[in-house]
Amino acid sequence: MLHVDKVDSLLAEKLKISASGLTPFLNYKFELRLHSSNGILRSYCILKSDEHGNIELSTAKPIRGTYIEPDPMGLFMTVERTDDVSYGDMVKNYEAEPFYYSLRLFSESEELLDEVNLKKRWHHPLVAEIEVKQGGIWGVIYKPPGPGPFPCIIDTPVVDGRLCKTHAPLSASEGFLSFCFPMLDEPRLPKTLEDVDIEYLSKHIKYVQSLPYCSDNIGLYGISFAGLIAHHLATKHPELKVVATTNGPGAFYSEKDYMRENGKPIECETMDRSLTITENGVLENKAIFSDLIGRLRPETSIKWENISTNIPFRVLSSIDDWLVDGVTNGAYIRDSLLKTEHKVEIEFVNSGHVTVIPYNPHHNFGFNKFVNVNLGFGGETSTHGKVQGTAWENHIKFFKKHLGSPKSLPEYERDTMISIPGRVGSKL
Repeated sequence: MLHVDKVDSLLAEKLKISASGLTPFLNYKFELRLHSSNGILRSYCILKSDEHGNIELSTAKPIRGTYIEPDPMGLFMTVERTDDVSYGDMVKNYEAEPFYYSLRLFSESEELLDEVNLKKRWHHPLVAEIEVKQGGIWGVIYKPPGPGPFPCIIDTPVVDGRLCKTHAPLSASEGFLSFCFPMLDEPRLPKTLEDVDIEYLSKHIKYVQSLPYCSDNIGLYGISFAGLIAHHLATKHPELKVVATTNGPGAFYSEKDYMRENGKPIECETMDRSLTITENGVLENKAIFSDLIGRLRPETSIKWENISTNIPFRVLSSIDDWLVDGVTNGAYIRDSLLKTEHKVEIEFVNSGHVTVIPYNPHHNFGFNKFVNVNLGFGGETSTHGKVQGTAWENHIKFFKKHLGSPKSLPEYERDTMISIPGRVGSKL
């Protein structure tokens, strides 16, 4: 009954899903379950079979469900947390483990008719994952097959400072040499962001430049605070060829700064917090850059004039961002770069703050351990999911335009039968 052209695929690959042998003109339920380490996430749609008893997800419009327009990947774009996931948990998958899914087909009476297990890999099997821990350098290289040299994308560290393998494996699957690294809250690294030495970050760029299989074409990518770091590193490294960011603030501004201005000292471990704290200690979800852009101080602002005009920028800003005012912040970065005569490509999109990679689960809120609260990120699941796919495609096109198009990776031997690991432990 269920048909999937690839039960084993790369994360960004689109699938062809259909069902046949059904009763004509009846409603059927398709349910997709993502079996993550945090618990089960789920999406669904109700579709009507045609006169031949067939359903094609690429053309069938849902009667209802987690998405509303025909889309072959609508189920993957709209998986949502269930009660199996602890409140506030985010499926970050920092280790880039494969995503395992089960696709189920139900009748109108909720009878399970068929089920297919699926696997989506975060990187191509021929991409080598190389851990580096030497001379103060700590990170992971994702190297495509062959001697190179390859154009390179460096993924700058996210705000919690941990080693995050979210983007680098996908970039490597596109043929780029990719590198990611941590900056704090790991063994032998600082515990707080304020203690991070910028030279530590620059050291990793210089290390990548020294690799024999790395070409001179190196770019930076960062999301949120990692985008701010990418902007700042561009002021230190004129040899970079390109910088792309998603929802990266235009300047350093912390809760400490806010409290200091308002005479309310507070202990805080991170500099990138687009929130304010009321007198009773409740965090207000407030688009902080909408009222702070006008009073940024020179010492906390990015020195755009110090960035080589040979470095083009791509800036993605989310309109439905609850942490950073996407319109104000994106326009500020764009105008700052244009004022300093940089080439800049900007894209305003209708998604929330955590706009990352294709088919990554949408989180409109999530728990932040630094301030011990749930932070709001924004975004409507269906629209956000669609944006993540197109935004990532546009990032890759931008890197290929300015770093060069690497050689496509060859086809790999795909699994034909998928088993879901650890599935028995679920509460659902």
